[in-house]
Amino acid sequence: MIVNEGGVVLSRRAFGEHDRLCSVFTERLGKIPTRFVGVNRAKGKMKALSEPGVWGEYRLHLSARSEFAKAVGGRLTCSFPGWRAELGRTFDALACLEMLDRLTPDHQPSPEKYRLICAVLAALDGSPSGWLVPSFGLRLAGMLGIGLRERIPAPCRSIWTALHDEEPAALAAIAFDAGAAEAARLLLDEHFAAHAGRRLRAFEFREAVMTANDVQGVPA
Repeated sequence: MIVNEGGVVLSRRAFGEHDRLCSVFTERLGKIPTRFVGVNRAKGKMKALSEPGVWGEYRLHLSARSEFAKAVGGRLTCSFPGWRAELGRTFDALACLEMLDRLTPDHQPSPEKYRLICAVLAALDGSPSGWLVPSFGLRLAGMLGIGLRERIPAPCRSIWTALHDEEPAALAAIAFDAGAAEAARLLLDEHFAAHAGRRLRAFEFREAVMTANDVQGVPA
């Protein structure tokens, strides 16, 4: 069966000599492990469509005989060049993609999660805010049934409702508080590690960067 689905690539890895295996979060089917055949060749097609953070329309071949879908075509909706041009925003985007990838089971439809990741990537591109990562994590936790709305870190009391309820693009209008954002990140780190079985790599990497900056005396 061949279907056309809107989707966002959450992650990719090499698969065999020339293929990529991507985690694609689709609008109607949820997260689908998808094989992109031959894209690692010099003249491979659909290479751009198999990059993390790309939003596109995917033509997928689904078979009961394979655990993977096969990408047989597609077109790019948006590659979000704004956040890709800035390292900090790229790390934020990858953190959101990893949260959705690691904490969401395959083949579980969730249009609300799809709309959320598209809105956050678009906000990082055009309306960036330091609140986007903690807000995405808190809203995702609520969608997964492991919400943190009642666990309010002291520095976050004035912003907690907005982080759960405001649309991503609207967060840019809220004055940023680095202490409150960090408290929310720490809570998410602990919470998601308990549910995923290990810390998310995005949080581990951010901690390593901050530690290195502290040693070198560079502002984080």
